[in-house]
Amino acid sequence: MKTERLSKVDWQNVLDMHQLFDSINQAVIRKYAETSPVEALNLIFGPHGIVCDGVLTLYPDPMSDKGYFVRVERVDGKTTWNLDMRKMPHGEGGFLNRMVTLKEPEIFSNITSEITVKDLKTVPWLAKMKTALAVPTIGVKAEPATSVLFSYEEDAYTYQDIWKNVILTYAITNILLNMLLRRETDRAYRALDEELNIIASIQRQLLPEKLPDTDGLEWAAHYSTSARAGGDYYDFFPLPNDQIGVIIADVSGHGSPAAVVMSMTRLILHTYPGEVQPPGEVLENMNRILEGHILPGQFVTAFYGIIDLKNRTLICSNAGHCSPRLFCDHNDVIDEVKSKGGLPLGISADGGFETTSIKFKKGDIFVFFTDGLTEAMNRSNELYGEERLESILKGLSNESAGEIKDIVLKDVSDFCEGVPLKDDLTVIVSKVKK
Repeated sequence: MKTERLSKVDWQNVLDMHQLFDSINQAVIRKYAETSPVEALNLIFGPHGIVCDGVLTLYPDPMSDKGYFVRVERVDGKTTWNLDMRKMPHGEGGFLNRMVTLKEPEIFSNITSEITVKDLKTVPWLAKMKTALAVPTIGVKAEPATSVLFSYEEDAYTYQDIWKNVILTYAITNILLNMLLRRETDRAYRALDEELNIIASIQRQLLPEKLPDTDGLEWAAHYSTSARAGGDYYDFFPLPNDQIGVIIADVSGHGSPAAVVMSMTRLILHTYPGEVQPPGEVLENMNRILEGHILPGQFVTAFYGIIDLKNRTLICSNAGHCSPRLFCDHNDVIDEVKSKGGLPLGISADGGFETTSIKFKKGDIFVFFTDGLTEAMNRSNELYGEERLESILKGLSNESAGEIKDIVLKDVSDFCEGVPLKDDLTVIVSKVKK
């Protein structure tokens, strides 16, 4: 409700101004990608906008005290917009140069005697103008600017005209600035998105092209990122004597920084001197290289195990990673694959990595995963958790590795109720077939 101190006319002026800005915002902001600066200016200079017969927006020439540029020129309903300063009309001296030095609005009732030959050389139609209203403001690139509104009539503007013109002149800068900034933001986001897609594509090429063809082991794997690129990593290494190495790792954070460290981790492993064993020494070598070569606060958790089918043992070492699960088919028990844990890679020169040996039997199932699985959240901010994972694994002894992987992922998806993952998620299932 309006205050009683305002007349109906005053209040109607407020409502009219609100309606004007609302119509401009609806037309420009919602269609900022398609609306050109000239179209935006024409909306403001329309029948309900600025009252004038001609407009100039002037910018001082930073290379000359007497020079200026003309960015916006509008006369008789025709608007010209110049964004590139190299193509802007340029003038020196005269009435227009004086305008770019003003610090506050000023009204000129009759500029006939003020206009010089230099002014007319730059803007010939000034010869027809009488009244001028100068409004110092800023340009769309935050540089000093002055908008000058002209009329064919002498002493043409009323108080209401001046008030409205000054407000709308300031509004022009904000509207155009927002429009152009949103365009630049969209362009930057598109470029960034394209780069992230490329990074994600390259990253996926660093992962194994296919699962190991290991006699006696059945494999399944799933890898997904919370962003375009991620920090999870897994790999397989064929080794002598019927052995195979499997590593699963998780770089702290996600996105491009994590993807870079993930690539470093893979490179270190694939340039390891000799066979990648024993696990504790492999992690120690990775830690030695990563420590001091990644950003402060970054680290890599990793579990590296060697499955020895001949001796039915998993030889492994852990660097602060989630303990894999071993589902023992013969007694329906799920155990953590525990090894004396060392620190995550990259934190300290002395990681304290030890190698552990664990026995397994035919039908047993190994499940390796990153914390993106157990820390997946539902709408109530509850974690999926290790207990739920172990519960879903029980009773799956007759399923294939691929079916076990699919059942676990579906259970996670059902639990999350459509809530997007906040971290990368990797699951590897290995089932002992003989």
